[in-house]
Amino acid sequence: MNKKIYYISGAITTLAFLILALFVKIDFTHGPFPFDRPIQTWAFHLQSSSGLTYFFSHMTNIFGDKGGIIVAVLLALVLYLLFKQKEATIWFAATVVLSLALNTVIKAIIGRERPDIHRLAAFANEAGKSFPSGHSIFATIIFGSIFFICLGKLKNRSSKILLGILCIILIALIMFSRIFVGVHYPSDTIGGFLEGISILLLTYPTYIKYQEKSKKTN
Repeated sequence: MNKKIYYISGAITTLAFLILALFVKIDFTHGPFPFDRPIQTWAFHLQSSSGLTYFFSHMTNIFGDKGGIIVAVLLALVLYLLFKQKEATIWFAATVVLSLALNTVIKAIIGRERPDIHRLAAFANEAGKSFPSGHSIFATIIFGSIFFICLGKLKNRSSKILLGILCIILIALIMFSRIFVGVHYPSDTIGGFLEGISILLLTYPTYIKYQEKSKKTN
C-alpha cells in the first residue's frame, strides 16, 4: 500500500474542508451559499411525495444521535465478535469518537444557524448548529470504514468497485436526507463528508500498519 497517496488525499480533502469552513464562518453563518438554495428548493418540491418523505425521514433518524450510536455499536460488535477483526474494531471506534469530538468543537467555532425554511413538521424543533452535518460525517465514517476494511480482503477488482459505488450511494442518500427534512444546507453536508473522509484517509495507513504487525506476530 502506498501510504503517501492516502496522506496526500487526506491533506487535500482537509484543505478543502478548511476553505469551505472559512467561507461559512466569514460570510454564511446566517444564510446559504448561492448553490445551496436551488438544491433546497428541489428538495422542498420532493416533499410532496409521501413515499420519499417516509423514506428520507426514517433514513435520517436511523443515523441520528440514538440511532447512530446503536449502528456504531452493532458494527463494532460484528467486527470484533463475528469477524474477529480486533484492529479494524479499534480503528473504527477511534474514528467514530474522533469524528464526534471534532464535529462538536467545529460546530461551536463556526456557529452556523440551521435553515429556517422548508422543514418537515417532525423536524421543526431540531436543535444545534448546522455546519458541518453530523449525520454526513457519521455516514461517511460508517460506510467509508466498511469500504476500507473490506478493501484488502476483496480480491476481485469489480467487487471493490461495486462496494465503493454502494457505499457512496448510501452516504449520498443520508446527506440528502438532511437537506430533504430541512435541517441542513447542502454545504453543511458537503462539509460533513469532507471532514469524515479526511479522518478516514489520514488514519487508514495507521490501521494497516498495526494490522500487518498483528499478522506477523500471530
